[in-house]
Amino acid sequence: MAAGPGNIDWNPAADQHLWQLADLCADYYWQEDPEQRCTLLRHSPASAAGPSLLQALPGKSLWETGALVTGENQSWQQHLALRDARQDFRELQICLPAADGGQQHYLSVSGKARFDANGAFLGYHCFARDITQEHHAVLALRRFRAAVDMSGDMIYLVDRATMKFIDVNDTVCRRTGLSREQLLQRGPDLAVLQETPEELAARYDRMILEGGINHRASTSVDAEGRTRDLETYSRATCIDGRWVIIGTMRDVTRRMELTRSAAKLQRMYSALSATNAAILRAPDRATLFQAVCEAVVQGGRFSVAAILTPEGSALRPSAVAGRFSERLLALRVPLDAGIPAGQGLAGVAWHSGAANWSNDFLEDPRSLPWREQLQAGGVLSAAAFPLSLRGKPVGVLMFYSFERNTFDDEIVALLASVVENINFALDNLETAHERREASRVLHESEERFRSLTHLSSDFFWEMDAQLRLRHYDGHFANPVNRVAVAQLFGLSLWEMPGVTPCNHDWEQFRALLLARERFRDCEFRFVNPEGDEHFLAFSGEPMHADHGEFQGYRGMARDVTQRKRLAARMEFLATHDNLTGLPNRTMFNELLSHATRMATRYPQHAFALFFVDVDHFKQVNDQHGHLLGDALLKEIAERLRTCLRATDVVARLGGDEFVMLVHEVDTPEALSRLAQSVIARFAGPLPVNGIDCRVTVSLGISVFGLDARDEHALMTHADAAMYRAKELGKNTWQFYQPPS
Repeated sequence: MAAGPGNIDWNPAADQHLWQLADLCADYYWQEDPEQRCTLLRHSPASAAGPSLLQALPGKSLWETGALVTGENQSWQQHLALRDARQDFRELQICLPAADGGQQHYLSVSGKARFDANGAFLGYHCFARDITQEHHAVLALRRFRAAVDMSGDMIYLVDRATMKFIDVNDTVCRRTGLSREQLLQRGPDLAVLQETPEELAARYDRMILEGGINHRASTSVDAEGRTRDLETYSRATCIDGRWVIIGTMRDVTRRMELTRSAAKLQRMYSALSATNAAILRAPDRATLFQAVCEAVVQGGRFSVAAILTPEGSALRPSAVAGRFSERLLALRVPLDAGIPAGQGLAGVAWHSGAANWSNDFLEDPRSLPWREQLQAGGVLSAAAFPLSLRGKPVGVLMFYSFERNTFDDEIVALLASVVENINFALDNLETAHERREASRVLHESEERFRSLTHLSSDFFWEMDAQLRLRHYDGHFANPVNRVAVAQLFGLSLWEMPGVTPCNHDWEQFRALLLARERFRDCEFRFVNPEGDEHFLAFSGEPMHADHGEFQGYRGMARDVTQRKRLAARMEFLATHDNLTGLPNRTMFNELLSHATRMATRYPQHAFALFFVDVDHFKQVNDQHGHLLGDALLKEIAERLRTCLRATDVVARLGGDEFVMLVHEVDTPEALSRLAQSVIARFAGPLPVNGIDCRVTVSLGISVFGLDARDEHALMTHADAAMYRAKELGKNTWQFYQPPS
């Protein structure tokens, strides 16, 4: 026997010391002959798998066992070239075929060529380490990293001690336009967080001290100059002895825009309703003018309102409301139409008796005499409506807005109706004779009021003393609704077919009416004969005769259907994937939890979970870009959806990972047929935006009651089965098999 393993031959059996050294370095040792077949095999006593792992190797070469090369930038072709050159090799990573459906094992193999004293090749000494756990750990870390990078949210880790980034996901890089290496040289953007370094450090320290999740809202300006609304959720955790801040920043601009738009629309119509009430109740001209200005501004659509009345040779404000209304008190508009200052919006409305407006007021020549004052106040749009009494001008109602293009046709028509009612109120307040004709005047006022409601979403209604509907008037977009409401006269609300309460119950509402109390914004759901759903918010007050006898109720009803639909849309966005429209991870977890509870209680409701991963998606995405990648994900989602029954569920977890919930599963054969049909849906190219995309899917199947009895185990087992399908060459499916 030669002195060492690199010379002629080595028989460690003759040297226990050498065996001990070998056991410290490797889990397995074998010796190969010149044909590179195993002639001697030994395993380390510490090897977890024992001799069964390489039981097929004696008498064969390593590649004849069916082992696969899995190392990065490694292949059998490269390895055999080294062997043909009789060169030593190191760290060849291979995957051994699983025996009888058991777990696959991964080895790192190194070898040293053996030669005799004359230089003749004798074979190899080979050492192998079992790296199965290391391999799975690396795969798990890669999957986690891929999931984080596919997230649309910006995710980052900050070292509290240095206030520098430790890591960021790809979304941060895309949003900032910086590489990961550049970002790791800096810390959080203080301008986006709207904090000083001291404030940020203090907030991080509070998170470390108090624990829990910190929520923060902020705004930023993107590369195109648009303001974006952001939400940041962060928490502190100790990793390897140092405090790390883990943060997620989400762009919620669209959600906030919907919220603000709905609120603004609601305020505007509420203000118009308040204007009508002020017109009907004002006891004198001064109170009327001030109430109208305040009601108009409350809606949020108009920033400032003023009523100008003549005083000497000029028009001056007699009522104002809004953010810079005190500046308007010094405003003077000459009544002389021959000078520029008398030719502005107010002057033209006064002399012509016609409304006029400007949607870009600072660029309008008519604003020149007051441009500096209006610019300082932030006015961008303005309108002027003449007020008259018996056909003679008595004032001008001015509307100012801090936004451009405020006065569209709908707004102008609404404001014209308001002005008509103001003019009527002026007439009504003018003489005792007109007050004696109050019944006729009230009827005409109601007609004008109804014309206003026809232009808005407001309805006027009345109940009699028995709380039965006797009058309901407004703009009905659908003739079916008008017919349906006409059939409800003589009924109480709780007797009406198709009407149900939303934010209260019938008992509470009847008690409120019987107590003769005013009520506001009681919401009801109404379904017309065609099945269309509407939502109305009722506000009302009791009516009493002069001697105090109760006569019923009257009030306004607002159509809040659009607001409800916006709220439903926001709820949908919170539970569904924005790209594909499928349920997202949050909603799927609720569905899976419900299915698990049902199957636990009722075994006939057993179900199966399919974990779906798209093969080759990354290559298509990298080659053709994210826009085509998004379109491809939509097509994939649609194909998966068409494979299932209406009672089954397909959801997107993120990236190119989907899950399918198959209810009331019958047999493994039925699941296999379903899996094969899913595979078949991706057998050919998927045409997307004129490009044939070639992707397949790998499926992992876990059955409730057979593989697991809780959600976490089902997901874990389906995921493991999917990766088993991946390892078997992709484009296939696997049922979950427990480790042997």
